[in-house]
Parts: sequence; structure tokens; C-alpha cells
Amino acid sequence: MRKINFSDISVRVIHTTFNTRFILARACRKIPPLAWLVDRMLFEGDDIQVLPRDAALKTNLAGNIREVEVNSRVPVSSGNTVLPSQVLKEMIRKSQYHFLMDSCICRTSNQCQDYPRDLGCLFLGKGSQNISPQLGRPVSASEAIQHVEKCQKVGLVPIIGRNKIDSVWLNTGPKEELLSICHCCECCCLWKMTPDLPEEMGRSFSPMEGVEITFSLDLCNGCGLCAQDVCFLDAISIRDGKAMRDNDVCRICGRCVEICPRGAIKIKMSDDAIKSSLSRVQPLVDVELE
Repeated sequence: MRKINFSDISVRVIHTTFNTRFILARACRKIPPLAWLVDRMLFEGDDIQVLPRDAALKTNLAGNIREVEVNSRVPVSSGNTVLPSQVLKEMIRKSQYHFLMDSCICRTSNQCQDYPRDLGCLFLGKGSQNISPQLGRPVSASEAIQHVEKCQKVGLVPIIGRNKIDSVWLNTGPKEELLSICHCCECCCLWKMTPDLPEEMGRSFSPMEGVEITFSLDLCNGCGLCAQDVCFLDAISIRDGKAMRDNDVCRICGRCVEICPRGAIKIKMSDDAIKSSLSRVQPLVDVELE
């Protein structure tokens, strides 16, 4: 009989309690001492960026897609653009360690029916060496990048940053030694609870640097596709026959851009978006530390 370890207990607890996270989030809004405790235990020091899906940029920018030196200034135009996933790939290339989970804890806990459960999180940094081998395996930078590309192809939304809850349930040590790269779906993502969290806690989960969404109401015919189980935060609703976005809730994942049949929703990425995003991620965890 195999000995039960910390990871076994963590996985069982998460599977059992996963869908109560909305109740806990709302309770934190109402009970400040509880919010303080939960933040201290699970979210302290978090900084997580939601990156728009590459397909969302490709939707409204035709032409050649290329990778560039991150220190260069890159014009984002109809002829050339850089994709948000370059942020992930750059951090992967820098990291000494890469650990790929065998499955996604969110999709398995929620018994996802729409996306592959076996596309798990990717962890970078020294702390990833402490993850139980029962949960996944170390991979090369090349394998990690292939995983990122596979997740893009099946429609998942990438997020990257320091997420203390991962260092807790995986028992990896200091949160400053573990960088999380997750690929989320609209049905199962842990962060669907964001609108229910106290504002201060919710702010740690935010859009990528240098990106914005624009709406052309004159092109919108109110079809409602963008408001039908597309946004994982339900930031879009139909009012008076037009799509309306809640700017405070939206994290600019780009899924609405992809699905709009009339091109009424677009994403803009600034010239230095990749560099700005990396500048925000890199100080969180020293992924080059051996």
C-alpha cells in the first residue's frame, strides 16, 4: 500500500472543496477578519497576469507573426505583430527548472466536459523541484514551449505570475521560488471567483501590461455570442441590443474578440507590451536561480 503524502491530501481537499470557493470569496467580502486570514494564507504577495490569447491578436491583425528580441521596440501593425505567448516562452527559456503537471487541478476538480483535463499547469523556478513526482514530471524548455502551444490550440487562456496558493498546496517552500503558468477555461478556472472577492484581493489577478479592448457599438448587432459562456468572469452582458463590457471585471483574455462575427470587439497591444509584461513578471520569482 502506497504511503499517503502531503500532495495526496492537498489534491483530495481541493477536489472536495473546489466549488465552494465562491461561497468563501463572498464570505471574505462580508467578514474582513476572514479576508485578512485567507489573504495571508493563500494570496499574500500574488501578482498574476492574464495574457490575451494569441488567436485574439491574429483575429484583428493580419500579416506575418514573428518573435523578436524582447529588448527591442516593436511596432504593432497590420503587417507585423508579436504575440502575448512570447512572455511565457521568454520566461520558460530563462528558467533553470520546468515542471509540467499531469492534469489540471481545476478541470479535474470541476469534472470539465469541454477541455482536456490532462493539460496541466507549468511551474518554473527552484521551488518546482519540490513538487511531488506523483503529480507530473520535469520537462525541458522545448517541451514546455510545446505545451504552451498545445494549450493555445485547444482554446485555453494563459495566465502567468506568482500565485501563493500553488506554493501552499504543492508544498514547494517560499512563494518567491515558484512561478505559475496556467491555461484556463471559462468553465473551471479557479479565478472565476474574482468578482466575488474583496476588491484588494481581486486586483492581484489583472490584465497583461499594455493591452486594451475596444468596442465598436456601431458594428455590434446584439447577437449575444460574446455573452454566452465565453467570458470566464461574465464581464459582458447585452443591454439595449448592444454588448456592454464591465471594465472593472474584464481581464482582457480575448475570447470575446475571437467569437465576435462582426469584428465589433478588438484588442490593442502597445509597442512595448511584451517588455512591460516581462518587467512585471521577472522580479516575482528568480527563475534562473539554481
